[in-house]
Amino acid sequence: MVSKVKIKMNICENATVVGASVTEDGTFKLTVSSPCEKAVKYVEGLGQLTLSDLLDKTSSKVFSHFLLSPMSANCLLPAGVLSAAWLEAGLIAPSAARNSAPNGIEFVFD
Repeated sequence: MVSKVKIKMNICENATVVGASVTEDGTFKLTVSSPCEKAVKYVEGLGQLTLSDLLDKTSSKVFSHFLLSPMSANCLLPAGVLSAAWLEAGLIAPSAARNSAPNGIEFVFD
C-alpha cells in the first residue's frame, strides 16, 4: 500500500503529493508529484528512508538534506514527507489521518 499526503504551499502556489511505501527490507520508498522542481529534486534525493530517519531528528536525512536544499526555510515539505512515512509505518493511525482536519498554518492579522 502507498500512504500519500498533499502539501499545499499557498504562498508559492504549489501543491506536492508525496507517497511512501514500505519495502521488503523495512525501508520506505518515496514518490513525488509536484510542479515545484525544488520539491521533486529534494524528495528524489532522499532515496529510501529508514525508521531512524523517521524518528531521530538529529541524524535524519529528511532534515540534513533540507538544510542543504535551495528550498525556502518555511517550506512544509519535510513535514509532509515525514507524515506520509509515519502513516505508512503505522506511527499515525489511518483512522486518525482520515478523521482529522488537515494540519495547517494560518496567518493571523489582528
